[in-house]
Amino acid sequence: MILSRRSARAGFAPRPITRDQLDVVVQCGLAAPSSKSARPWRLHVVTSSEIILEIADAMVVAEGADQYVPYDPLTGKIRSDWPSTVKESAALLRTAAAAVFVENRGTFSRGRDVLVEALRDGRVRSLAAYTFEVLGIGAAIENMWLAAISIGLAATFMGDVLIVEAGIRERLRLEGDLVGALALGYQEMNDASTHRDVDPNLALWHEG
Repeated sequence: MILSRRSARAGFAPRPITRDQLDVVVQCGLAAPSSKSARPWRLHVVTSSEIILEIADAMVVAEGADQYVPYDPLTGKIRSDWPSTVKESAALLRTAAAAVFVENRGTFSRGRDVLVEALRDGRVRSLAAYTFEVLGIGAAIENMWLAAISIGLAATFMGDVLIVEAGIRERLRLEGDLVGALALGYQEMNDASTHRDVDPNLALWHEG
């Protein structure tokens, strides 16, 4: 199931998800491991089509949507080798039956804004702590994704929702940083999209 996992890129079928199904997905997310069992996540489960469409519409018209790509920390310039996918993500989100917006409570790091202002001497350790938070959150997201697949659903994780983080924070009453959203639904029958092939070059073996 792990190796067959893929992102639903062509959209979801117009079919509702039951509360029981969402409960399974969420419970599996909450069961994820985390450093020191800190459970740095908070999951915001949105089934309101009004809220989902509101967020998707805001993404499309957000300032800088066409250039929302990673930055190079050494140059401070955008990485032009990566295309913006904000509009594609917004179109996909519009078709989702539900979406889980994932918040990082900043259990160790106290959040991105605090990290930016942290004293230089403590910044490296603070960044490590932030990494531990994100690792746990990533495990929770993967748990939810695989749980969704196991009960016949499809999913896609999108970080592009961060382009309207301020609006989402207010709408969903987030206290910490938004990490992204896991969009959920039933797979369209004609969706032939696949995830990237496994790259064996990204696994290095150190044998005695």
